[in-house]
Amino acid sequence: MYRRVMAFDFDGTLAVNGVVPRELECALERCRAAGYALFLVTGRRFETVSLGRLGDMCTGVVWENGAVLVHTATGEVYLPFGQLEERLVKALVEAMIPLERGLAIAATWVPHDQEVWRVLSAHGGGAAVEYNKGAVMVLPSGAAKGAGLERLLTICGFSAHNLMAFGDAENDGSMLRLAEIAVAVGDALPAVQEMADVVASRPGPAGVLEILDRYPLAGQYPDALLRRERRIVIGRDKGNIEVSLPGSRLAGRNLGVFGDSGTGKSWVVGLLAEGLHREEYQVLLVDPEGDFRGLRALPRFVALEGDRVSMPVPSAVVALLETGGVSVVVDLSRYPATLRIPYVAELVRALRPLRERKYRPHWIVLDEAQQLYPPSGGEAADEVVPLLEQGGWAFVSYRPDRLDPRVLRSVHHCLATRLVEPEAVRAVQEHCGECGLREVNFAEIPPGEILLCEGKVARLRPALRRVPHIRHFYKYLEGPLPLGKRFWFRDAQASVGQEAASLYEFVQLIQTVPCASLEYHDRREDFSRWAEGALGDADLAARLRKLAHRQLEGKTLREALRQTVAGRYEELNALR
Repeated sequence: MYRRVMAFDFDGTLAVNGVVPRELECALERCRAAGYALFLVTGRRFETVSLGRLGDMCTGVVWENGAVLVHTATGEVYLPFGQLEERLVKALVEAMIPLERGLAIAATWVPHDQEVWRVLSAHGGGAAVEYNKGAVMVLPSGAAKGAGLERLLTICGFSAHNLMAFGDAENDGSMLRLAEIAVAVGDALPAVQEMADVVASRPGPAGVLEILDRYPLAGQYPDALLRRERRIVIGRDKGNIEVSLPGSRLAGRNLGVFGDSGTGKSWVVGLLAEGLHREEYQVLLVDPEGDFRGLRALPRFVALEGDRVSMPVPSAVVALLETGGVSVVVDLSRYPATLRIPYVAELVRALRPLRERKYRPHWIVLDEAQQLYPPSGGEAADEVVPLLEQGGWAFVSYRPDRLDPRVLRSVHHCLATRLVEPEAVRAVQEHCGECGLREVNFAEIPPGEILLCEGKVARLRPALRRVPHIRHFYKYLEGPLPLGKRFWFRDAQASVGQEAASLYEFVQLIQTVPCASLEYHDRREDFSRWAEGALGDADLAARLRKLAHRQLEGKTLREALRQTVAGRYEELNALR
């Protein structure tokens, strides 16, 4: 339901001989009343046609094939590509080419295009030419319907990923390529039909009405028909075939990512976040354990964090998101656990107007979801549950059985890593109904593998991440740390008398030192402080901090520590 912006060509698509049929006008009014933002995109010269009620319904109008933009709410007019040089216009006139002048462009018709090209060649360029059936438009360089619409969407606070566009002619091509869903009316030119995701069976305005009735006004979207997808690569299957998820599916549905601590959940969520951000979807990650702070290494990805007293206020987080063009990590790892649920509840409450008016962020990740949305419900759940039908949410948890049932029921598809707890496995299998995950032995999923379930199950190895790894601590994988940075194992009474001078030694000693010593350091979060302070490894520190919050004991703690640290050692060693 996130595609709530629609853009329409005028002549031949919405209108015939400059007139929009009354029935279609009423359908557009119903779309607007249902919360859609409407844009008109025309090659007509600025204000040479009276739009009447249609103009009032539109959030913005693109005139002159993208060269002139109007923001309806403010009445402001923009010429983002400037105007044709007067010297060029004078040359076209002197060549006896019949011209109609607009605010930014000049127009003629076939066969005068041949003379237009001759003049442009002699002039040395400086303009673009677009065709609209028999019409020929001379535009400032860079101007096109798609380029103009993209600028106007940004001005109005929208993303092209929310866009469904309708057209029929050559000059609509750039607009249709921009859109997430491209629609061609039934009598559109063959080349336009070829590039479209959906082709109406009826011509012109009747075709637009057909598609509006079939999809937006019926609350449906033609996802299965899409010819062009922004695909997010997540790994390769057993046959070394690349596996990906469509960005539209992540933005339009809800994802569950389930698996034990240290089995790669955060890796794959970060991978998806990187891919979506690269494709210019807007991402928000609520990060209780600091797993995703490294994403700030990417351009236009911001990490916000607080301390043990305060966090950036939710209204400031939303204001940053509202500007568009940036994705955000909200890092709660230093914020007291008792304050996180109220904070996240207020953040989701503050996000609601942005989601309802601008349909962003496209993908919202809630890590450690069992902390925020326990089975008993609470204020955080009460805020998020009414928004889940919109799609675009991801819930990450090592204990899906400890999630609010309303949250778990909202999940449409899953990614799973190794999962041992019987109650957690049962919760996933019961939720997944008749799909392939019911037959999976989650405890036997090997380290480094994930399962993707969308009805059928695909087993794959995750792809490499884009975020740079911290490389200065590679020398401490096996080489000795300075004396003051080595880890000394002890318990509440005295030193155990064993030290780890490297990450490799640390992995070995975890398997032999007394469990009482491991519990002592785990409760004090000594392991995470050492990983961050001595090794400079924020990723490992976050994993160990998360483990400490589980309050494990004895052999269970030893094995969880071994898997967490050994997994990180192997991961870094493979990248060295």
